[in-house]
Amino acid sequence: MAVSAAAVGTALIAAWNPGDTGQVLCTSQAAFGVDCPFCGGMRCVNALARGDLLAAADHNVLLAVALPLAAVGLLVWLWRSWRDRPTRFPWPRDSRASATLGAVIVVGLVAFTVARNVGGPEWAEWLRSTVHVG
Repeated sequence: MAVSAAAVGTALIAAWNPGDTGQVLCTSQAAFGVDCPFCGGMRCVNALARGDLLAAADHNVLLAVALPLAAVGLLVWLWRSWRDRPTRFPWPRDSRASATLGAVIVVGLVAFTVARNVGGPEWAEWLRSTVHVG
């Protein structure tokens, strides 16, 4: 069910093209003027669905890397499930290691958010989720 929902959602975003209007779609961007870690996510998904990896990375580099990896992992899991082979995922099974992994993910998202919202070097400006109207 979740795979179907992801596929339909991706198809709708590819057909709609959220970058067409130039309107800010993220609540944090509209209310506070800052990019959250997922700002540009729909434009990133749209670019990925169209095969434009550079545009996807320009909108949200974090999702441009994470979403294809997640898609490959999902396809591997589906293939192994259809063949009745159990899939062992590489994440930790005990609670302490899981908590550590969760903390690392949260710290990484906060660092990404700060890096994309502060002015500075060109690479930090490139991380921003800018709306390209044109």
